[in-house]
Amino acid sequence: MKAIFNTSPLISLGKLGYLDKIFGIFSDVIIPKAVYEEVMVKNDEVSKKIRELVKTGKIKVLEVNAENIPGLHRGEIEAIVLAKINNCWVVLDDLKARKVARGENVKVIGTLGILRLLKDLGLVEFEPKELFKELTKVGFRIKKELFFEILGEQS
Repeated sequence: MKAIFNTSPLISLGKLGYLDKIFGIFSDVIIPKAVYEEVMVKNDEVSKKIRELVKTGKIKVLEVNAENIPGLHRGEIEAIVLAKINNCWVVLDDLKARKVARGENVKVIGTLGILRLLKDLGLVEFEPKELFKELTKVGFRIKKELFFEILGEQS
């Protein structure tokens, strides 16, 4: 399976230490050039990890021409366009971007969907309550009820 990642899922998964695990789900991981540039603005552990994964060829960076879509960031636009061109998954968390992608008949999954898959496939183990705390610490915003609904667990 192939997936195009936007910035926020990459950063969230990186901060949780799960970036290497996504290759257990996706055979091809691609990020648009705009996403790569956005991640590289910070020189932190996540950007270093992504740089390493790009350098080793595990993550591919692709450039695409895309028209602006009001209300969306450049990375979101490029991710949606690349996913449409490649007929593959796009990994987005932003609600508006997800709606636009679905309107373009692109398959959408978010950070929590990836975490659910990682857990279901036995690639990671976590207690949902602890994961919720960790996600909150790294700046991921979601309603507690929705978090536990997606993970199929009770708060």
